[in-house]
Amino acid sequence: MEQKEIYLLITSVSVTFLVFSISLIALFLLYHKRKDYYQKEITKTKIEIAEQTLRNISWEIHDNIGQILSTLNLYSYKVQEEAPVELKPKVNELQDLIQTAITEVRSLSKALNTEYIKNVGLIKSLELELARFERLKFMDTQLTVDGTPFIIPDDKELVLLRIIQEFFSNSLKHARATKMKIAFIFNGRDLTITVKDNGVGYDSTAVLGTGIINMRNRAKLIGAFINLDSEINKGTRLEITYRKKTTDNVA
Repeated sequence: MEQKEIYLLITSVSVTFLVFSISLIALFLLYHKRKDYYQKEITKTKIEIAEQTLRNISWEIHDNIGQILSTLNLYSYKVQEEAPVELKPKVNELQDLIQTAITEVRSLSKALNTEYIKNVGLIKSLELELARFERLKFMDTQLTVDGTPFIIPDDKELVLLRIIQEFFSNSLKHARATKMKIAFIFNGRDLTITVKDNGVGYDSTAVLGTGIINMRNRAKLIGAFINLDSEINKGTRLEITYRKKTTDNVA
């Protein structure tokens, strides 16, 4: 075999190997890109299903339980008129309890209703949620806002709210927290949300629970980042960072 033919053979093999390598790398990158896309779509679909479920529950609470309580409240006034004098204080207590139940049912219905949340916005929704905690004496709360707020699209605000509500749920059910502080810091295009409780905390090196995994998946869906820091008997701190996108509405 002549030297020229050997050179051509080596060149052909090298080019073939190079093309094969580039193709393999391209396929690998495409696979991961599509995998990430499909994971985001699956997460998005799960969230949409969950939101529809919450919306349906909200309607059921408002239309059925709310109506029953309202009817019961009307009957209580009839009972009040006909009750003996010695029983009227007890009937008054009953009426107060019914009014409290109506208020809390309406508040819970609003907290679950996606459309209501979109109308009032993220911060107002959290204020209502914290006010409910205070009324029920679940915990002492504080919410502060620093900087100039900018507009966040409704769907992203909803995701941020659900992340924070997941933290609330963990604090009430597992951490036995009695205090909750939330801070919004707007700095140019950046928003940092810090949520901290005084609960029992947990071992941050332990296996992640479903709630924490859901929080991270939701954050990833809108391009936000979350960091959870906790120590036993020292509470838990959640930090969410979100950068305003160029596609977001201008405030």
